[in-house]
Amino acid sequence: MSSPKCPLAPSIASAFCGASVAKLFRARTILSLLFSCMLWLNPAYAAEHAVILLYHHVADDTPAVTSVNPAEFAGHLEYLERNGFHVLPLNELLHKLAGGSALPEKSVAITFDDGYRSVFKNAVPLLKKRGWPFAVFVNPTAIDRGYGAYMNWDELRKVRSMGGEILNHTGSHDHLIRRREGEASGEWEKRVTADIISAQRRIEDETGPAEKILAYPYGEFSLSLKRLVGELGYVGLAQQSGALSATYDSTAVPRFPIMGKYAGSQCFSERVNARPLPVTILRGADNVLAADQRRPLLRARIGEGGFDADSIRCYRSSGEPLNIKWVNRQMREFEIMSAADLAGGRSKYSCTAQALDNPRSYYWYSHLWIIPKKDGSWPKE
Repeated sequence: MSSPKCPLAPSIASAFCGASVAKLFRARTILSLLFSCMLWLNPAYAAEHAVILLYHHVADDTPAVTSVNPAEFAGHLEYLERNGFHVLPLNELLHKLAGGSALPEKSVAITFDDGYRSVFKNAVPLLKKRGWPFAVFVNPTAIDRGYGAYMNWDELRKVRSMGGEILNHTGSHDHLIRRREGEASGEWEKRVTADIISAQRRIEDETGPAEKILAYPYGEFSLSLKRLVGELGYVGLAQQSGALSATYDSTAVPRFPIMGKYAGSQCFSERVNARPLPVTILRGADNVLAADQRRPLLRARIGEGGFDADSIRCYRSSGEPLNIKWVNRQMREFEIMSAADLAGGRSKYSCTAQALDNPRSYYWYSHLWIIPKKDGSWPKE
């Protein structure tokens, strides 16, 4: 079985009219049975998975590592249109998956982090032309301070009138997982809670009601942060690559970052056609490591799906293959561990398996690791 050719980088809940996305994860109902009936009756709505795309800058003159140029972005939209993808509002996509409702095949949502002015200039007009929805996650502090790279509130109100959801990216855009020197757990919780809630209020004051959907700054999350975000009633969107299914973790929703070397046509095609690899983590859920834990072990179980488990390949963020050790073949349990030290900052283990029914489609899972430098300090960004 081949592998992707470009560089690698709470279950069903009851759905009620007007319920927020986060509330959909608090009860389980028999909607899954209704969903099964819908699949049988209407195979055009047979999908129970989707892909969320993540962009930052859409410009020629911004850092390549966080950018796509306008021509590339236009090509992405043309690909979606030409190949029959359904572009859904992020809120609707999350609602339907959480509630067990069927999605159209090839469902995607388009998101932008930070609210850069280049998005307003180069991306929003192309989306408006097609009548396609999208979501923009913003930092109110940057907007209120008038930083020139970001949209202002008037522009964001126009974005909303053109089909864009304006959502929470915190006020500070801080590394939320990091505690300040001498900061106790309770103090950290109060600070992060205030950051999230104040940003939500500011967004709603300026642009109107907003769903409680949070995009983690830098895509960083920890067990403690996930718990806090869930308790506040938010869905948490991250940046680890992968598709999402009806059983997605509502506090660590995967998105495919589309930028730099990942913005080419082949990489884009592989990502937008991805399906969720059903992975249960047995060891490694605590993803924020100590400075001396530079070769973390991930132990996982693979569920059933339209792929051959023996075709699974795993890689580090840098592209090096990871050796897969099958611990229990019958239970489909395996371990992977980097043979070299991970660098300080964010790293990922990504695993893919080729779909049996489509040689151009891969089942995909990525696991985020966050580790300080060897001296215990954090990389500066």
